[in-house]
Amino acid sequence: MNWQETYERYTAALRAVPRPLALVDEEALYENAQRVLAYAGKLPVRIATKSIRCGSILRRLFSYSERFQGMLCMSAREGLYLAREGFDDLLIGYPFYQQAELSAFRSLLEAGKKAIAIVDSPAHVEALQKALEGTPIRAQVCLDVDVSSDWKVLYFGVRRSPINTPEKALELARFIQKQSHLELVGLMAYEAQIAGVGEHKMGWKGPILRFLKAQSWKEVQRRRQETIEALKAANFSLRLVNGGGTGSLRETSTDPSVTEVTAGSAFFAPALFDHYEKVQFAAAAGFSLEIVRQPARDIFTCHGGGYIASGAVGLEKLPRPWLPPSAQFLPHEGAGEIQTPVHIPDPPPFLRIGAPLYFRHAKAGELTQRFPQLHIIRGEKLVEQASTYASLPEVWV
Repeated sequence: MNWQETYERYTAALRAVPRPLALVDEEALYENAQRVLAYAGKLPVRIATKSIRCGSILRRLFSYSERFQGMLCMSAREGLYLAREGFDDLLIGYPFYQQAELSAFRSLLEAGKKAIAIVDSPAHVEALQKALEGTPIRAQVCLDVDVSSDWKVLYFGVRRSPINTPEKALELARFIQKQSHLELVGLMAYEAQIAGVGEHKMGWKGPILRFLKAQSWKEVQRRRQETIEALKAANFSLRLVNGGGTGSLRETSTDPSVTEVTAGSAFFAPALFDHYEKVQFAAAAGFSLEIVRQPARDIFTCHGGGYIASGAVGLEKLPRPWLPPSAQFLPHEGAGEIQTPVHIPDPPPFLRIGAPLYFRHAKAGELTQRFPQLHIIRGEKLVEQASTYASLPEVWV
């Protein structure tokens, strides 16, 4: 299907919906789900909810395959919201300390939900133990182990857990063992420097990134295995070893120490994932703006559009013009809060004031931070207007 056919299909399905709007192509969503399963080998896949933030999409994915098992949530409050929506098997992907989070986690356990807390310091452990005092609850916890590569002259990775050696992991595990309400059941070692860094079509940076990722991956495997072996030698039983992300599914699924992989961005395939060589996905989500001005024959100005992704500032954090694919931002304006002009060489005649243009966000989950609804398209039909939950006051993500 060429871009014009896709454009016409989306426009027909969304003809009655005011813009700006966010959309999901259901067929592309399921195609990406199949690719995730293929990349993951035989391992179960835990879905990273922060990349989706929409109950209806999550239900579609869990119904698609039994190998989608469990969720990686970004907060206990998000986990509690999802539990009340009928979901279970919730690994809270980041440590928490404040009372609102501790209360939400306790409520999950009191409701009989399978919920696992991530910890990487004695402070997290002590807070969890105190929150459960006076109850018969014994909570499951998971160590967050850092596997970034620190080569002294270059730190290749992200600043996450301080647990970066087997010795530190063992020390915290023994501290957990002393708590009456906590049980160590797992380990997460997320190789963000591989999963979150693309190298395709990156110009001169590409070969450097390929080399760094290859060297770091060898280190990740060794350090993860050494940490697991140290814990097992001390009689700690790990039922869960979580690794990976969308960008490292191929690598992580080959590591025999891993029991499950995580994927989230893969299902929507945001623009940043056009830069990955080892995994490829179909564009499945984006947003649409209305053309409200035409200051020149080949320049079309849309209303709104300044949906910039988080992280270190760079051009890659801009949304990406999608349909038509030849559209480009003007370098001195980019994507604006109120208006976004784009240059379209030799524009087709159907582009005019009142017509839509389509864009992809640079990141997956931030699309649903911006929009309260996802318009789900199947063929030429709008099949559902699904609510997102990132902006709900009872949820923090």
